[in-house]
Amino acid sequence: MITHNKKYPVSEYAQRAHDVLLVSSFAIWAMVLGFAPVLTYRLLIS
Repeated sequence: MITHNKKYPVSEYAQRAHDVLLVSSFAIWAMVLGFAPVLTYRLLIS
């Protein structure tokens, strides 16, 4: 939730940065979980 408070003028930017970090952490976990079985398979076959 974005608050428009004169006391905290950068709260909107902090919220956007937090959202970007949250989404990118989900993307990193998705890549790790997606590549782990493929790498395991490649290591077992070779």
